[in-house]
Amino acid sequence: MKGLFSGYDHGSFLDASPSFAQPDFPARHAPMQPCLPRLIFSVMLLLAGLGARTLARAQAPLTRIVDVRSLSREEAAKSLPVRVRAVVTWRGLRDQLTVQDDTCGVWIFVTDARKQQLWATDDADFNAMRVGDVLDIEGVSFPGGYVPGIMPKTLRRVGEQPLPPARPMDPARFFNGAEDSQRVEVRGVVQGVQPAETGWLLELNSNPGRFTVEVPRSAISDPAAIVDAEVRVRGVAVTRINTRGELTMPRVFSSSSDALIIDVPAVQTFAAPLVPLDQLLPFRPEPSGPHRLRVNGIVTYALTGKFLYLQEGSRAVRVETRSTEPFQAGDRVEAAGFVDMTRSVGTLVGAQVRKLGTALAPVAVAANPEEIIALNHAAMRAGQLASPHDFDGHLIRFRAILLAVQSPPDTKQPARHLTLERDEMILNATLHAGDLKTIDALQPGSELEVTGIVQLDYTSVDAPRLSLMPTRLDIVLRSAVDITVVRAPSWWTPERLFGAVAVVAVGFGAALVWAWQLRRQVRRKTQLLGTEMSARRDAAVEFQATLRERSRLAANLHDTLLQTMGGIGFQIGACAREMTALNQDSKPVALLTVARRMLDHSVKELRSSVWALRSHPLQGKALPAALQEFAERACDGQPIAIELRTEGDLTGVPDFVAGNLLLAAQEAVHNALKHAHPSKLTLEVRLAGKLGWIMVAIRDDGVGFVPGAQAGAHQGHFGLSGMRERIERLDGTFKLESAPGRGTSIYLEVPMRTYDESIA
Repeated sequence: MKGLFSGYDHGSFLDASPSFAQPDFPARHAPMQPCLPRLIFSVMLLLAGLGARTLARAQAPLTRIVDVRSLSREEAAKSLPVRVRAVVTWRGLRDQLTVQDDTCGVWIFVTDARKQQLWATDDADFNAMRVGDVLDIEGVSFPGGYVPGIMPKTLRRVGEQPLPPARPMDPARFFNGAEDSQRVEVRGVVQGVQPAETGWLLELNSNPGRFTVEVPRSAISDPAAIVDAEVRVRGVAVTRINTRGELTMPRVFSSSSDALIIDVPAVQTFAAPLVPLDQLLPFRPEPSGPHRLRVNGIVTYALTGKFLYLQEGSRAVRVETRSTEPFQAGDRVEAAGFVDMTRSVGTLVGAQVRKLGTALAPVAVAANPEEIIALNHAAMRAGQLASPHDFDGHLIRFRAILLAVQSPPDTKQPARHLTLERDEMILNATLHAGDLKTIDALQPGSELEVTGIVQLDYTSVDAPRLSLMPTRLDIVLRSAVDITVVRAPSWWTPERLFGAVAVVAVGFGAALVWAWQLRRQVRRKTQLLGTEMSARRDAAVEFQATLRERSRLAANLHDTLLQTMGGIGFQIGACAREMTALNQDSKPVALLTVARRMLDHSVKELRSSVWALRSHPLQGKALPAALQEFAERACDGQPIAIELRTEGDLTGVPDFVAGNLLLAAQEAVHNALKHAHPSKLTLEVRLAGKLGWIMVAIRDDGVGFVPGAQAGAHQGHFGLSGMRERIERLDGTFKLESAPGRGTSIYLEVPMRTYDESIA
């Protein structure tokens, strides 16, 4: 503690306050006021000295490793300064490192120093450091995952020296983690050797207590030869921990080739003591230690490279081995391994197995799982052995109901788990390998006859004499043949019942949706039909009203305007004759003659219009004939060629449709004669491209115009807009094509539907 408390002097406190060391109080009755200032001043000096020394001590670096290890996690997390000199006791891969001084050993957390950007050592120098190098280490304290250590800033090699002596193993300290990062010498029996990242990983049993040791590859020449040997290993104690920082298993790491010392060589594998299958760990007056034991029996099931079950009469045991030699049921084998009580049932682990011969394979006995649990419970409560035996590892057969077949979460494992039910007992049966398709084809609810090996699972319970009780029984299946379907499940399984209910529910829901959709469609169709019927009736009413109005207008024109114009013509003729008879000037007569010709022309035009208005659109003729007659009459007396083209069967065109098309065509012809001044007029009537439609085209070779630039309804011209509206009222299409100097084409397309003919 000298480095931490340098300058600490118990006498200095008295020197700072002499009034306490040698009190010189006045007489009993003398006033004390003169001593009070000195007292206050002495206390202040004392407190100042304590504060200065505490601050100096807090800022001074820790110079002994034992002081670093003595810090609490909270103190170590404050990154207290550390400056120590120590020797490297172990060097692992990457940045793993432990050091030790005269007081203790400690971890050097290089990786964390890099993460916190504290590391300032040259990596080349660090990589060259080896076990036995003496280092000057400067850094800060760090809580670590289990034990406090040093997070270094600089590591500087200053020499080398022999490693500190290894402390003999103290089981209490070693198995409680107190020896972490210290050089120790451990003893034990080697129960297994496996390749490791840096060499060999040894499984040691120190009786009691199992742990692992990692040594360089050069430390062992023949790994199999040291199994079951009693050895000593010198190295650094480390711990395997969980995420709470709690010890789960001690370990020892060594970087030295001479770290392993064999005290008692291993005996021949199959020279180990032979014991009955069910007496791996019974009472013995003298303990046998953690050495190998040997058993033999008949194989009931073997999973190559994993485990096998041996049975001999009423005795059975599970043997775990990495042997790749295949064994079959009925093989008589001998196995030598170490006793493991992880399942609370003696199991032989790390075993070497050899075949001795063949025999009759054990036959499965009829035994109910619930009875096996019951007889074991009775034996545990009585503190006696189960009679006739506990059945663990035995081959039995029984009947059960299949509840489910499940695959393991890891799809790489070819296994299936069957959940079975017997009365009120639920148990699992596992098939590790084999015909999985047969197992997958099993139907839940089936009654099965199951053959398999019993595996008991013990749990701590409150009992007057014993604390372990078999509470679960699992079955290890050997193959798919171990499952026989005794009775197929009822067709009305819960899944099928649920499916049927689901189908009915879906069907009922679909019917409701269909009915709702149907009602919507009927409502929409009814509305459309009503609208269409109303439109048809309105169109028919409008058509008949138009015809009546045209007839009435024609009659009025004939009875009034034509009669009046006829009377005016008669009077003009009379005047002309009278003036001629009186030999009047010929000029007025000439004017009257011109007026008469103009009047005759107007009367002719008016009579043509009256004829067009009075005549029925069709008058019993087909649409092409009616169009031909109208065009010839309209062009009578004019140098215009008329051509009519027809295509297809036009006999089925309803009169109402034909009449409207004729009226629209009449308007188109009048417009052409009035505005286009054509020399040829072409009328075309044919069935349209759409099924059930008719098309009428009116083409002229007149002057043409720019569509959209013509006079419209706002200028008092209603021809084109009237045609468009008439065709659109029939749900048809109106199309106009024209260009200056290229004539005009009008296309009328309407569906040939039957309209209300009852309206006259």
